[in-house]
This record gives sequence, C-alpha cells and structure tokens, in this order.
Amino acid sequence: DMIDAITKQIVEIDAKISDQISSRNEDMRIALSMPGMGVVSASTILAEVGDFRDFSSPNKLAAYCGLVPSVYQSAGKQINGHITKHGSPHIRGMIIEVAHAIIRSKRNSKLKKFFLRIKARRGTKIGIVALARKVLCILYHLLISQELYQDDLLSKPRCVKHSSVHSTTSMSLDEMIKTIIKAGYEVRRNEYREGG
Repeated sequence: DMIDAITKQIVEIDAKISDQISSRNEDMRIALSMPGMGVVSASTILAEVGDFRDFSSPNKLAAYCGLVPSVYQSAGKQINGHITKHGSPHIRGMIIEVAHAIIRSKRNSKLKKFFLRIKARRGTKIGIVALARKVLCILYHLLISQELYQDDLLSKPRCVKHSSVHSTTSMSLDEMIKTIIKAGYEVRRNEYREGG
C-alpha cells in the first residue's frame, strides 16, 4: 500500500513537472540536443537555472553552479583549489551526471575528446568537472542564441534546421517533446510498479 501511495505521488509530481516544463518547449528541445542530456537532466537544469539571460556570461553561470575553482593567494602566488560548490547542489550533480553520460557514450564526440585531453594531463576527476563546466557553458550559449547543438565529429549531424524538422514529420515539436517527456515518466512509473 505504501509503495502504491508513493508511486501515485511520483506520477502526480511527474505530471506537474511535465506541465511546468511545457511552457519552455524550445529551451527543452535545445537542451535535449546536447550529448548526454536526457529529459530528467534537461528539465532539472532548466528549472534550477530559470532564465539564462539573468547571467551576463557563462562564467557567471558556472560560478552560480559552483563549478569554478576556489582561488587562494599566499606569498604573492595564486593557487587554484577545489571547486567552490556554491549554489544549487541539484544542478551541479545533474551536470556531472551529464558529463558521465558523455564519457560512457560510444560516440566519438568533441566533448569526449575534450575530456580525454584533460584526463591525460590532470586526471579523471578534474576532467569530469571541466567537462561538466564546458557542457554548462555551451548550453548557456545555445539557449541565449536559440540554436541546437552541433558536433562536427559525429557521423550524422544532430542539429537540423527548424523547417526541415517540420518537413520530415507530421508531428509538431511541442507534441514530440510532450511525447518524449510522457514516455520517460511512463517508463519510470512501470519500473516502480514492477519493483525495478
């Protein structure tokens, strides 16, 4: 009975999230064009940040999310320490998850190559944080300019122009996003019902 009650609450909350995020369909479409980004991570990041135009630069957004190094000065030397971890831990954790998804991907993307370069010089942990910050900064630029992500190293371009999307499918973008969100929530609900 408790599991059924909690599952019902999860479904209700998922429906509320879907309803709230439906007003930002274009932003959702842009976020989902990024590698490693799923419905849950995209909606979480968009909800936590709010209006990306509130930040004058991607560096200020990264600082807000706590993805910038702490800086110390001693004897005239500037020392960079660990990340500050200021701001929302939810968005920081979600961006790190996106970075992990990019690393695990079999696709040979520019972002994965960026991580491998940093990892070779500075180690895995610093590479993951650097990749997470890069993803956040790219997402900032994409949302400000209202463009989809493109990766030249991918065999098939992930970015298609607005008109070509409409010409290849009878479903509108709003309907596609709502369908994707609904499908994700249905899968989660079924997993809870089956005890998975």
